[in-house]
Amino acid sequence: MTKFKKIVPGILFTLVISIMSIYINDSIKDVINLEALTIGIIMGIIYNNTIKTQEVFKEGVRFSLKKLLKVGIVFLGFKLNFNAILKLGPKVILMVLIFVPSVLIIAVLLGKVFKVQNKLATLIGVGSCICGASAVVALSPTINAEEEDSVVAVSIVSFLGAIGVLAYSAIAVTSNMTNTQYGIWSGISLHGVAHAIAAAFARGDSAGEIGTFVKMARVLMLVPVSLALGFMFNKESGTSKKAKFPMYVLYFIIAGIVSSTGIIPSSILRILTKLSSICILMAMVAMGLSVDFKSIRDKGMKALLIGVIIFLITSTSTYVIVTTVI
Repeated sequence: MTKFKKIVPGILFTLVISIMSIYINDSIKDVINLEALTIGIIMGIIYNNTIKTQEVFKEGVRFSLKKLLKVGIVFLGFKLNFNAILKLGPKVILMVLIFVPSVLIIAVLLGKVFKVQNKLATLIGVGSCICGASAVVALSPTINAEEEDSVVAVSIVSFLGAIGVLAYSAIAVTSNMTNTQYGIWSGISLHGVAHAIAAAFARGDSAGEIGTFVKMARVLMLVPVSLALGFMFNKESGTSKKAKFPMYVLYFIIAGIVSSTGIIPSSILRILTKLSSICILMAMVAMGLSVDFKSIRDKGMKALLIGVIIFLITSTSTYVIVTTVI
């Protein structure tokens, strides 16, 4: 009960900002359609870096980002269009299989160039190629990383992911990419699950669903990467820690399969998908409220430079590949 009381203020705070972002979007969408997700992130970032998120809200903000996001993703499975996803074919899966190890290798090499500690460079690579801050937190014990390395890596990938959402959302309005191409590009290249989903849905539901599916394929790479990194970093000590399988990905797929059978009434599906939208929007606001420019500036400018270079390489190269191949 005590923990419940601790998270309530923060959850209500993210809900209030979410409602405000919906209202603002509805008010300006005839002029510019930024989407409530993008507005919510911007409001969260501005609030945390000016007024500062109060301590009373922090537990609930963390809950919204970690738990509500996963609930939102699972509910999102109920609106999956498996026919559209199946049309993506093996090309996208191959892109994921190539993307993840390639980004990790680039991160390690950049770490050597800029003389950044190997484990920190690896964590930035992991956050960039799999699922943002979640991957950093999941794989830090696997490579026996220091707590400070984890904090720096989480700050960097969260910050760059948020910047990516804003940049991609602007491109969504102006680019002549198809919805399928844009969804794949968002899902394949942006850092965290929240970032990829927010950017993908800036182009509409079809792009959002495809982007979510591609991102889930990247999240699944958490398991083989944890095995490989656990072996590489712990072979001398004889220990090997593994990251847990992300069960919400499985639930997301099951929800999509159940929805595709047509056994759930459309009225129920509408409620579930609405809940999905609300949970994901609240998670986006929480993400914005967690971005701290000062901690990034104070703790690792070289590490930030590595993150920026990786982001520029991945976003531009995948853009070219997707628009050429898909």
